[in-house]
Amino acid sequence: MCNMILFRSFIAVAIWSFVAVHAWAQESQPTTWLIVRHADRAGEEDAITPAGEQRAEQLAQLAKALRVQAIYSTGFQRTRRTAEPAAQAMNLEIATYDTMNDDWFKQLKTRHAGQVVLIVAHSNTAGKIVNGLGAKGDFSIAEDIFDNLFVVTTSASQSTAVRLKYGEPPNPRDTDQ
Repeated sequence: MCNMILFRSFIAVAIWSFVAVHAWAQESQPTTWLIVRHADRAGEEDAITPAGEQRAEQLAQLAKALRVQAIYSTGFQRTRRTAEPAAQAMNLEIATYDTMNDDWFKQLKTRHAGQVVLIVAHSNTAGKIVNGLGAKGDFSIAEDIFDNLFVVTTSASQSTAVRLKYGEPPNPRDTDQ
């Protein structure tokens, strides 16, 4: 009987240790978030220009090189068209989001701990997403800018962000919003 109690105690401690180590390992791995505004918009239409299609292809190459494991986009055609080449290159489904609140950010961080995630947003939401992931600063994007790429790295203890450029600079004559 005493041996059985010791054995059960040993099994309980072993399971607890495995769960704790697994949780610690996931939490200790940084998560990388790639946040972009949709590619070059075709005037007032909910579409992207040919230059935007090229930018989306360049984003797909970046996603492939960085081994993106999840992709998020709003339901607008211009954001989905920006995300589609990356989703095809990585054989991933595009998850649609429409609400950005504390619960959404918490779920994202939990669901994708230790992964590389691409989020396609809009000029008025990309910076809010960067801030919602924990980075501090002004990450606003002007209406005629489509080449910003925010790389946010989050871990249990900190969040950092850097603003990069990708693709060709947009031609203001070709775009509107």
